[in-house]
Amino acid sequence: MLEALTGVRYLLIDLDGCMYRGEQLTEGAKEAIELLKKRGINYLYLTNNSTKSPREFAEKLSRLGVLAKAEEIFTSAQATVLYMERLERKPIYVVGSSYLKQQLLERGFSLVEEDKAELAGYVVVGLDFQLTYQKLAAACLAIQRGAEFIATNPDPNLPLEDHYLPGAGSIVSAIAVATGVKPLVIGKPSKIIVNLALKKLRARKRESAIVGDRLDTDIRAGKAAGIKTILLSHGAILPSLEKTRVKPDFVVNSLLSLAERLGGGSP
Repeated sequence: MLEALTGVRYLLIDLDGCMYRGEQLTEGAKEAIELLKKRGINYLYLTNNSTKSPREFAEKLSRLGVLAKAEEIFTSAQATVLYMERLERKPIYVVGSSYLKQQLLERGFSLVEEDKAELAGYVVVGLDFQLTYQKLAAACLAIQRGAEFIATNPDPNLPLEDHYLPGAGSIVSAIAVATGVKPLVIGKPSKIIVNLALKKLRARKRESAIVGDRLDTDIRAGKAAGIKTILLSHGAILPSLEKTRVKPDFVVNSLLSLAERLGGGSP
C-alpha cells in the first residue's frame, strides 16, 4: 500500500510532535529531511503554532540539527493574515502573540486595545502566553457586539518533551463556550491553511501529502483539502484508528521510513 506514495512530490510536514517535541528532535527526523532533499521532494513545514515567526522556527530546527530556512516554514499566523486580506478591513481585537499582532499591523490592519474591544469588527484568537481574564472578557464582549470570531487554530494542547501545556484551542474553547459562537478556524484541521500552503509550494494536489502525528488536526486537514494523508504513529495513537471516523491514507512509524518511500528508486 505504501508503494502509492511514490507519486508524492510535495509534502507538508507538521512541526510540534512530528519534527520535535519541545527541545528534542524526533528520531530519524534529521536523516529524513536530508533524504527528502536528495530525492527532490518539495516540502514545507506546516505548524499551527502562531506564537513565533518562520525565522524563529527555522532557527530552532537548525539548533536541533536540521538546517532550515524561514521560507520553508508556514504558520497558522501567516495563514490567518493571508486569509483576512480577503475580508473587509475592520478593526481587530487580538488575543494572541506579539508576532501575530505584528503581522496584522504590517499588512495594514488596525488593532484595538482591550478597553476598546467593543469597536472591533473581528476577534482573532491564537495562543497567548500572557492570557488574562480581562482579555477573555474583552474578546467575549466584542463577539457579543457583532465581531466575527476567527481562530488561528484549535489545538487543545502544546506538546513538550514529556507533558503538555494548554494550547490555543483551550483559549478558543473558553470564548466559544462563553459566547455560544463557533469560530472560523484557519489552521489545521481547516483546509484553509492547507490550500494556502500548497499555493505557496506551487503544488499539485494529486502529488501532495500531509504528514503529522494527530488525527484531529493534521489528518483531518489533509482530508478536507483533498490530498493524501500520512500519520506518523506513536503507540498511544494507533489503537484509536479502529474507532475514529477520520482515518489516514497511510501510517508510518517514522519520518525516515516515510522519506525512504518517497521519490521512487534509490536516492
